[in-house]
Amino acid sequence: MDKPQAPSFALLDLEGRTHRLEHYAGQLIWLEFWVTWCSACLDALPRKEVLYRTMQHPKVTFLTIDVTGREASPDRIVAFMKQSSFTFPVLRDEGTKVTDAYGVTSVPTTVLIDQQGRIHGRYDETVPLPQIISEIGKLLS
Repeated sequence: MDKPQAPSFALLDLEGRTHRLEHYAGQLIWLEFWVTWCSACLDALPRKEVLYRTMQHPKVTFLTIDVTGREASPDRIVAFMKQSSFTFPVLRDEGTKVTDAYGVTSVPTTVLIDQQGRIHGRYDETVPLPQIISEIGKLLS
């Protein structure tokens, strides 16, 4: 079965820098969709932070996307990140534009994009983290 091309995006991070999917051409990309009020997200984010800090591979890019259209107070994200001491990059969705383009219906959801820019898979909170990491290993080998 052919895997679909990942929809292009251009989103601002919390520092106001623009990130375009094209910037990461040839990379395996981990996109993590989440919101600040989601209990499953709050459970998973500390593990994703550890993953981000330890998974320093030259061919892997780890990005998170805050689904601003599902946030009660989208401006709270900066304070949330400081309080949590998370250091992973956070891009701000334009409402739910990118979330919808990627077919994400619940958070947290991880989307793996392969080195050819195709969506390799979507994983919700029921998929164990080691299984997603195993998929990365397969894509890198």
